[in-house]
Amino acid sequence: MTAKEISHRLREKMQSEVERMQFLLGLNGFLKMDFSLPSESPERAGTKGIKWEKIDFARYLQQGPASRFYLPAAQADRENLRRLVTARSPRWIERAVQEAERLCEHRIEILGHGSLDLGPKIDWHRDPITGRSWERRFWADYDPVHDCGAGDAKTILELNRHQHLPRLAKAWFLTGEERYAREAVSQMQSWIEQNPAHVGIHWQSSLDIAIRAISWLWTLFFLLPSEALNDAAARRICRSLFEQLDHVYRYLSIYSSPNTHLIGEAAALFMAGILFPELKRARAWRRVGASLLVNEMERQVLSDGVYGELSSYYHCYALDFYLQAIVLAQRNRSPFPAHAWTKLSRMTEFLLHLTRPDGTIPLLGDDDGGRALALHTRNYRNFRDGLCAGAVIFRREDFKYQAEEFAEETLWLLGADSWRIYDSLTSQAPADVRSFHPAAGYFIQRSDWGKDGSHLIFDCGGLGMWSGGHGHADALSLVLFSRGKELLTDPGTFVYNCAPEWRNFFRSTKAHNTVVVDGKDQAKSAGTFKWESQSLSRVVQEFCLPGIEYAAGENVDYLRLPGGIVHGRRLLHIKPDYWAVLDDFRGEGEHRFDFYYHFAPDAEVELRSGDGRQRYLEVDAHAGESGLLLFLTASDPLQPEIAHGKTVPVQGWVSALYGEKKPASVLQAALTARAPAGAISLLTPLPHVSGRVVSRPRAAAAEAGGAVACLLEHKGFRDYLALSTSDGSTEFLGFQMEGEVFWLRTKDGALTQLLAINARRFSGAHGALFENSEPLPYVWASFGDEGIVIKSSDAEVSRKNSLAFCYGSDAQLNHAEQTE
Repeated sequence: MTAKEISHRLREKMQSEVERMQFLLGLNGFLKMDFSLPSESPERAGTKGIKWEKIDFARYLQQGPASRFYLPAAQADRENLRRLVTARSPRWIERAVQEAERLCEHRIEILGHGSLDLGPKIDWHRDPITGRSWERRFWADYDPVHDCGAGDAKTILELNRHQHLPRLAKAWFLTGEERYAREAVSQMQSWIEQNPAHVGIHWQSSLDIAIRAISWLWTLFFLLPSEALNDAAARRICRSLFEQLDHVYRYLSIYSSPNTHLIGEAAALFMAGILFPELKRARAWRRVGASLLVNEMERQVLSDGVYGELSSYYHCYALDFYLQAIVLAQRNRSPFPAHAWTKLSRMTEFLLHLTRPDGTIPLLGDDDGGRALALHTRNYRNFRDGLCAGAVIFRREDFKYQAEEFAEETLWLLGADSWRIYDSLTSQAPADVRSFHPAAGYFIQRSDWGKDGSHLIFDCGGLGMWSGGHGHADALSLVLFSRGKELLTDPGTFVYNCAPEWRNFFRSTKAHNTVVVDGKDQAKSAGTFKWESQSLSRVVQEFCLPGIEYAAGENVDYLRLPGGIVHGRRLLHIKPDYWAVLDDFRGEGEHRFDFYYHFAPDAEVELRSGDGRQRYLEVDAHAGESGLLLFLTASDPLQPEIAHGKTVPVQGWVSALYGEKKPASVLQAALTARAPAGAISLLTPLPHVSGRVVSRPRAAAAEAGGAVACLLEHKGFRDYLALSTSDGSTEFLGFQMEGEVFWLRTKDGALTQLLAINARRFSGAHGALFENSEPLPYVWASFGDEGIVIKSSDAEVSRKNSLAFCYGSDAQLNHAEQTE
C-alpha cells in the first residue's frame, strides 16, 4: 500500500469504530442533514438550516427534485407520456401489469434462480434459496465472500438492490392502479423497519447500497403523486435514502474495489447531488461523485473503449452507470468534459461489435447477473437498450441497426422526444465486419451483418487491470456464434462465493477454448477475486487483405514451466466461409498440450477420429439450424475425448447467468510432443437442416516436410494450410517454402491465391515468387489470366521475379492432389 492508501484506510477504520460504539450504545440516530430552501419554496422558509420536520416531503419532491429527474414532472407531460406508450407500444403496459401482479404476490425473479416466492411477509435478511437468514450484526463485521452460513451473499444482496421496485412503480405510472403504488411503498417501509442504520448485511457493500438508492429514486419519481406516497411515507423513505447515500459517501470503494463498484457509487452520489441540491450534505455528494466519474472513466476505460477489467458483462455495467449519470448531468446543465463523451461513444461502439446477431453478448470474464438499472430487462445478456440510447445520444445509424427496435429503457431515460429522434434515424449496418481493440487485445470478426451471419471473438488480452478480479485465465481463447446459435462458447461464471471448486473451474484455462500446457492454468488463483500474477499475453500481428483477415497473439505464462513454453495462436479468417486456428508451442522438452473446445448446452456433438495414427480428428456439432465442422490436426498423434457434465474432475458445464449451470459437451484433445510442436484447427460454420449438414466440406491432413498441413475442399476450391514447426525449409505440393504460415487456394489444379506469413521464400520448379534475406510479415498474391497481383508488407518485394513465376503449374498441383 502507498502512504495515501494507508492513511485512507486508517481514517475509514476509525470512522467505522466510532459508528460501532454508537451502535453498541444504542445511539444510532439519524445524521443531521439540514436543508437550505429558497424563501419562495412551498414551505416559505428562509435560506438557512431548515429543520427536517418542517418540510412537506411529498410536495418538496414534486416541486423540486422531480423537475430535475429523467421523468417529466408536470402532470400534463406525464399523461402525454402515458398516451404515447398506449398508442405506440401497448404491450409494454401488458407486461408491466403482468409483472406487477406477480410482485404484489411477492414472486420475484433473481439472477439465474428463476421466480422465487418470498412469502406473505418479506424477510429482507432471509435467503430465498436456502431459507436461512443472515444474522443481524454491525455492518463492518460481515465478510460476504467467505461467510456462507446463510448461503451465497450474492443472492440476498441482489434481492435487496430492489430493482424490482421501479418496475412495480412503473406499472402504477402506466395504469394508475393504486394497489401497485401501495405495494412499492410498503416494501420500502418494511425494509426500513428491518434495516436500521449500520445494522445488517445490507449496509456492508457500498455498491449494493448505491444500486438500491438508484432503484429507490426511480420508484419515488414514478410514484409521484400517488396516494400511497404521502408526506409521512415520502419523509421516512427519503430519510433512509439519505442515510444510505451518506454511508456510500463515507465508505467509497476507492481502494477496496476500485472498479465498477467505485463507478456505481460515484454515479449514485452524483445523481442524488443533482436531484437534491437543497440538502446541504448533497453538495459534497455531487462534487465527489462528479470528480470520481470523470477520473475513473479515464483510469478504468481503455483507450479503445473497452472496460479495463476485460469482462464483457462488467463493460455493460460501467456503460450503464455512465449513461445514467451523463444524461442526468446534461438534463441539468452540468456538462461532463468532451473526453468523457468520447470515451462513452467508444464504449458504445465496442458494445456494437460485441453484440451478436440475436442481440446477446458472449460472457467473456465474470458475469455478475444483475444490472445497474433494470426498468425492464434484468441482465446484460442482451444490452440492446444501451445501443438504442447510444443511437439517440450520438445520432448513430449503425447503433440503431444493431439495437433494432426502440427500447423501453430509452424512453424512460431520455424522454418522449427520444422516440421521434430514433424514428428519424436511418438504420444502417456498420461498414466494417471487423473490429480490433488493441488495448484490450480483442479481435471481433463477422461473416456479415445479417441475421444468419457468423460472429467470432479472439481474445489476446490478459486478466484485466489490477488483480484481474473479474478476468479469467482465458488468454488466446475464442468464441463462435453462427445462424442464431452459440457454437463455441465461453462457459461463463456460475458463482462467486461458497463453492470454491466451481469458482475455480469456471475461471480456469481448461474452461475456455484455448490450450492448457502440462495441466496448469495460465495463471494461478490467489482467491475468489485475485490472481497471483497478471497474465502475460499480447497481440503480435494483425492485417487485412482482400477476403482475408489475420490476427496473431502470444502468451508467455508457461515460461514458468520446465522447458519454458511460449504459446502462439494465429487466427486466419477466410471470409466469409471459415476460420483457421494455428497453434505453435516454442520451447524445449516433452509436454502435454490439451486443446479445449466448449460447445453450447443445446449442441449435439459427434466425434470422428481420423486415421489409425490419430493425426487428425473431426467433430460435427449442431444446434437448431446451425452447424459446425471442427477439424483438428497436429504435429504428433492426438488423444481426443468428449466430456459432458463431469463433476470429478469438473468439466463440461456452461453458465448462461449467475447462479445457473447446465451440462454441455466439450472436446479435449491431448497432444503429447516435444517442443517445438504445432496444430491446426479449421472451424467451418454450416447450415444444418433436418438432421443433416448441407454442402458439407471435406477436410484432411496433408503431407508437408517439417510442417503441420491440411486441406479443405469447399465451394469448388481446395485450400491448403501449412504451419512450420521449425526454422527450415518446407516441401509442400511441389513448392519450396521458408516461413511460418502458408495458405494456398487452388481451383481445378491451378494456384489462384497465396498468403505467406513471416516468410523468406516461396518458389517452384520455374522460379521464385519472392525471396528475401529477412522474413516478410506477409506476402499475398492473386493469380489470374491477366497476371499476378501482389500485396506485401514490404514495398521492395521484386515484381520482376513474381512475373517470371509460373503460377499455372497445373501438372505439379494435379500430381500432388492425386497422390494425397
